[in-house]
Amino acid sequence: MSRWLKFVIPALSASGLIGGVAVAQETPVKGGSLVVARDSEPLTLNPIGASDNGSIFMIVQIFDTLVETRDAPVPQPGIAESWTVSDDSKTWTFTLRPGVKFSNGADVTCDDVKFSIDRFADDKINVSYGGFGSSIESTACTDPSTFVIQLNRVEGAFLDYLSTFIPSIVPKAVVEEMGEEAFAQKPVGSGPFMVEEWVRGERLVLARNPYYWKDGQPYLDKITVEYVPDENTRMLRVESGEANIATEVPYAQIERIEALDGVHVQIEDVMAWDAIWFNSRKEPFGDPNVIRALNYATPKEAMLQSLMRGAGEVANHVIAKVKYWDSAVEPYPYDLEKAKAALAASSVPDGFEFSCLIVAGDQFELQQAQILQSEWAKIGVKLNIDAVDTGTIWTRWGSGDESCFTFTGAGLSSDALSDDNLAVVFFNFNGGIESFWTGWNNAKAIELVTKAGGTIDEAVRTETFQELQRLVMDEFPAVPLFFIKARTAVADDVHGFKTLPVKWWNLEDVWLKP
Repeated sequence: MSRWLKFVIPALSASGLIGGVAVAQETPVKGGSLVVARDSEPLTLNPIGASDNGSIFMIVQIFDTLVETRDAPVPQPGIAESWTVSDDSKTWTFTLRPGVKFSNGADVTCDDVKFSIDRFADDKINVSYGGFGSSIESTACTDPSTFVIQLNRVEGAFLDYLSTFIPSIVPKAVVEEMGEEAFAQKPVGSGPFMVEEWVRGERLVLARNPYYWKDGQPYLDKITVEYVPDENTRMLRVESGEANIATEVPYAQIERIEALDGVHVQIEDVMAWDAIWFNSRKEPFGDPNVIRALNYATPKEAMLQSLMRGAGEVANHVIAKVKYWDSAVEPYPYDLEKAKAALAASSVPDGFEFSCLIVAGDQFELQQAQILQSEWAKIGVKLNIDAVDTGTIWTRWGSGDESCFTFTGAGLSSDALSDDNLAVVFFNFNGGIESFWTGWNNAKAIELVTKAGGTIDEAVRTETFQELQRLVMDEFPAVPLFFIKARTAVADDVHGFKTLPVKWWNLEDVWLKP
């Protein structure tokens, strides 16, 4: 870690200790408007169908879930104020919180909860994350405040899955009246904020939900989230005072932003990472030797220091550093001789040429791609860089027609606290999006994902997920690069802002000091 990086402890809303010293806490002030200059824009506001962080981080401001992901190592009460589980771990009984309303004033009923969870469990509706709800056999409202979920198997990450954005509680009558497509544009939820205006490509404006169930929250009247993909423009917004918060501070600008009056940089550990992904259905990326060659030919440690100023870690996993991560697994070293040997043993011993999608306007990703372009050329691999906007990159990669893509470190993070979330998406071909659209269909990986998810025995889950980590580092069609930290420029008058481990924010906790 570079010596000048300052880790800022976000303001607390209750009395506490920092370094053993009592710290006086200020009382939150209600009112005011927050402006956030953000690198990613939402593609949809419907929890069913979202798969990008641009959408997800906004969806969690609009909707509630039965259980919530916060700072704790396990999910916390949300719409469900408590729950019990049967001895065989297959029957979950949730007591619903009384008095919760949607932003249109309608009560959140058990029928709404059932409708929402049934959508989550139906892989014909929940097409992107069908694996998350596949263990649900049936649901029932045994009385107006009691909701029961019967599982068809033990699911070790069941509460983690319920805490993701996908099973957000939606109003049945509204969704059925509007239809999924219209609901995605102007949704109704029971979360702290509701949609006031959405201008695609420009901004999303959220207003306080006057019926929100958390006493006294949210504190803010309004949040305007501006889509500012250019990192320099984004930093200028917070520097000039046009924005209170700017996401994804460029590594090269952390020191400069930190030195500004009235602004600080919050650098926080999150479950996020950066990687290069390949479509195994496109030759030669179904050949593990090709993937190994590209990994050995990538100078990750040098890139960490030169591009990130040490503000991250070289990744030793294809996914984020989540609950069962094994530090003993070795990352690929930079070794051109091993790279050449692996390529010589592959289906393309004389090298090959391909194009890779990257996000336009992100200087870090461009510089990273240019380094890879130069380094991979040393082993006879020609990389062509294709920079496009975020919406286009997801559309093209999701089509299955592209050979390669990378996304910003801001764009990939775990939506749950355990490994199951990412393991299903990336390593279980049958999980909904064909191993993150890489087409990697590995029977052993599917077996390990299923085994780990099918038990609540922590020893078995740890051993199985760590075996999976070793397998995917050897065979999965990707070049894992770095574990990423959240880097946010925050004006000093903003209090209560914090990046959660899952990388989104609980903006109901944020307030502005007059």
